[in-house]
Amino acid sequence: MTIPIEGYAVVMLKSRIQHLLDDGTLKPANCKTIADDHLWSSSFMTQEDAFKYRESLEELDINGTQGPDSDLVIVNEFDQSVTPYCEWLASTRWEKAIIAWKVGTDPQNLFTYEGWDPKVGSGLLYGTKEDMKDMEFVRVEGNVEVYRDKNSGKELFIGRTSTPVEAYYKTASEIIQKHFHNPGQPFLTGQAAIDVQEALTLLDQVLAEEPDWWNALWFYGKGHSSLGNTEKAYEAFRRAFELEKGVEAIPRELAGACLSLNKFDEAVEVNQHAASLQPDNSPTIGNLAIAYLLAGKLPEAEKTIRAALKLDPQDKINHNIQNIINDVSNGDRPQPKSFDELIKPKSIPKADKKKPWQFWKK
Repeated sequence: MTIPIEGYAVVMLKSRIQHLLDDGTLKPANCKTIADDHLWSSSFMTQEDAFKYRESLEELDINGTQGPDSDLVIVNEFDQSVTPYCEWLASTRWEKAIIAWKVGTDPQNLFTYEGWDPKVGSGLLYGTKEDMKDMEFVRVEGNVEVYRDKNSGKELFIGRTSTPVEAYYKTASEIIQKHFHNPGQPFLTGQAAIDVQEALTLLDQVLAEEPDWWNALWFYGKGHSSLGNTEKAYEAFRRAFELEKGVEAIPRELAGACLSLNKFDEAVEVNQHAASLQPDNSPTIGNLAIAYLLAGKLPEAEKTIRAALKLDPQDKINHNIQNIINDVSNGDRPQPKSFDELIKPKSIPKADKKKPWQFWKK
């Protein structure tokens, strides 16, 4: 008997897995699972999903990597390659379709899906990462990634059986970026808060698959920060910083979370690292001055804010920071014990009030 091969098909010898089918351990991977008397196959639209399925089968002691007598193989519809090499499966092209059968059996009898037509085949298109450069990501519908061809405007659908981490990350990061929050600002409410919480749910799934992806951790921290979950934001930024030391935005956001949680000494340490990455950036140096001030290191704060203003004498926010530091130094205002105290200026006209902390702007 013969079965169709579509996309990336994980094909198994039925005799090797019959005991797992009988006791219910092995179940169909998706709606594109088909079997005849000799073969059992599940098809996937991406090679990544096929590989992940193979990994799950290896946990059941199903050999999918050692040929030529493996228990399963992955057949690529587009080039008819078989991985690993095996001697028990034959395949050929039939009009626009690819079909396969167990060597030694009659290939004349076809076992297939309802409505399947060799003149149509799977209908799938092969694409490389180079091809995807012309595709614009649009949305995720369940486990289906939707892209739009920049040239034709047509939509492309990629069905996934595993978590589409890149699509989830892109969707979530775009939502969170629309609602960036900085310490001292009101936390999100209403629909904005609902949207960010949904984005965080997507990132939960991303980080379950890719726990060491610092970019996802950074946006995870920004999302929780906007909802007032400062401790979770701190944990995410801290982990991102452990993974990546060369991106200034990470210690900047981590330092902000430290200040909100009154971890002033840590904020100093982290801001020093940020300043080492961008020593000529006046906002970064100004942030370090704030950390010194809240940590009670007034001489360091005074010296650092002077350095920041030397870099950019027109920086109005750093001038405001310098005024606060001078007020504390002269005894005109008490040493602030929290970031909230710091951002409460003296009685001055409302129009002149400025938040001292400087952040990344889109």
